Amino acid sequence: MLFIFCFRIEAQISSPELILELNIANDMTYFTDQYFSSGIQLKVFAPFMSKSPFNKILIPHRKEARAYYALTFTHNMYTPIYIDTISQRSIDHPFAAYILFGNRKDTYNENQRNKVTSELQIGVIGSLAGGQVFQNTMHEHIPIAGPVKGWENQIFNDLCFQYSALLEKGILDAQWLEFNAFGGVRLGLPHTEAQLGMYSRFGYFDDYFQHIGINKNRNWQFWLFLAGDVNFVAYNAVLQGGLFNTGNKYTLASINHFLWHTKFGGSLVYKTIKLEIAQEVITPSFPTALWHRWAYVSLMFGF
Repeated sequence: MLFIFCFRIEAQISSPELILELNIANDMTYFTDQYFSSGIQLKVFAPFMSKSPFNKILIPHRKEARAYYALTFTHNMYTPIYIDTISQRSIDHPFAAYILFGNRKDTYNENQRNKVTSELQIGVIGSLAGGQVFQNTMHEHIPIAGPVKGWENQIFNDLCFQYSALLEKGILDAQWLEFNAFGGVRLGLPHTEAQLGMYSRFGYFDDYFQHIGINKNRNWQFWLFLAGDVNFVAYNAVLQGGLFNTGNKYTLASINHFLWHTKFGGSLVYKTIKLEIAQEVITPSFPTALWHRWAYVSLMFGF
C-alpha cells in the first residue's frame, strides 16, 4: 500500500460556494476539567460574506489568490483545578468564558505558496458568555460528570475586541510531504500575543495552498500532521481579566509570557466532507500551572 504515497494528486479545483466548519474541543477525553476546558468554533464560508463592510480592514489579496470569507462564532471556557476561593485567588486558573463573533478571510495563493488569514472579532468575556450555564447543562447529560461549583467567582463581564492575522508559507512541497512555516499575531482582548511555528503533513492530498481543503473533483484525501509553535503572550484576559471592568478578585498577577504549543492528528476527506481529529498540548500558562492537553474533532461540509 505504500505506493499510494509516491505521487501528488492533481485535479481541477471546484470548491463549494457554502462551507460549514465546526470544531469541538474538550479536555474530557483525558478525564480532566481544568484550564482550557471546552471550546466550540463555527465558521460559515458563504458568498454573501464577501460583501461585508468589515472586509476593508482585513488583509488584501492578489488577483490570482483564491479568497474565502466567513462569519465565525467562538465560545471558550476555562476552569480551575481547585474550586476553593483561596486557591483561585493565588495559584489557580480563574473561572472564565468568552463568546466572540467574527468576520474572517482566508486567501490561498498557489503561485506564491502562501496562505493569509485575517479576522476581526467582537464579543464579551464574563457571565454574559454563559460559561456556567453551558458547562453545567452539558454535565447533566454526562453520567460521570456533576455540576461545577464556583462560577460565581469568574472573570467580570467585559468587552472583547480582537484582530488576528496569520501568514503561512510553503517551505517544502514533495509529492507526499509538505513543510510550512507560519507566523501570526492576535491583538486586543481576550488575547494579545504573537506566534511562530512549523506545520508538516504526510499523505495523499491536494496542494495545501490551492484551496480550503475540500474539492468536489477529488474523491479521497488523507494525511497525518504535526505542528508546533512558540507563543509570546503579552496579555491574556482569561487569566488577568478585562481592561474596562476592573476589580476582579480572582485574577493572576503573574503569567508565563513564553509558551510552547503543539498539535498532531489526522484528516480524512471525501469530496466536500472533511473529518479531522487531533490532540493539542501546551506548556504552563502561569507559574503554578501544569502542562495541559485536550483533543478536538473538526467537521467541514461543502454544499
